[in-house]
Amino acid sequence: MNKHLLVTISEDASAQRALRFVCGFFKNKDDIRLTLFNTAPQPPAVWGEEKSFETLTISEANAEAIIASSKRAMVQARQVFVNGGFSPAQVDDKIVARNFSRIDDIIKEGESGLYDAVVFGRRALLKLENFLDKSASEEMLEAKFAFPLWLCRNVDYNRHGVLLCVDDSEAFRRMADHVGFILHGETEHPVTLLRVIKKSEDTLSPEALFSSAVSTLEDNGFPSRLIRTRLEVSDDVPGTILREAEAGRYAAVAVGRTGMQKGPLARIFATSVTIALFNRLNGAALWVSR
Repeated sequence: MNKHLLVTISEDASAQRALRFVCGFFKNKDDIRLTLFNTAPQPPAVWGEEKSFETLTISEANAEAIIASSKRAMVQARQVFVNGGFSPAQVDDKIVARNFSRIDDIIKEGESGLYDAVVFGRRALLKLENFLDKSASEEMLEAKFAFPLWLCRNVDYNRHGVLLCVDDSEAFRRMADHVGFILHGETEHPVTLLRVIKKSEDTLSPEALFSSAVSTLEDNGFPSRLIRTRLEVSDDVPGTILREAEAGRYAAVAVGRTGMQKGPLARIFATSVTIALFNRLNGAALWVSR
């Protein structure tokens, strides 16, 4: 079972947190394939009336400096992975000239490359945060993010396990399938299924939702002995998830990101909850699927 991750790269030192998370998370590294991805910005354009030997030389020098910077970032990232236990043969790299924004180029590559997840480090997250906050972009996000995102901000590399937040949406079912696939062969990471019910909500039986989630995990070869369930009643959904994430010291919190239009049960994982987790989660990576 080959798990292929697209890992976004930059020379920013804090971006290596995502790399180290991947190294620490996977104990069984033999079936992991990594593609390091960097979008190199275009040098400033030289307009026709500005062209001269001097301006063209400066432009070429700028382009060479940008490519050199990207290559240095790739070398550094590759070394982090090799030092973290991956074979050099498992790590590919890809540098492309930026066509749109950095985020748009990453999304395009994530879709076209059919990766199992796209891993963002801190620098990319700063831009992604602004991108996600635009409610008018909801329809575009639904269409473009056709893969799970791993958002790594302030991660603790010594944590274990995944907190999988349960609802009845298709986005959650995709995330449950993703968690099962990623954790196949990773017996050091138990899964806790967390269902948060608002006090005023009529919901489907949590047992039915838990049973469906367990079946999805088991269908991916994940052992039932490593699956736990937890039911909480609270109107503070993100706060409840954050408290459990900290108390259980999970390596990752996994959610299906849905919209308000999906129905009452999906509301607990509507955009506002995902953004709250994105902004406030500390110590664990946030895995998001649509």
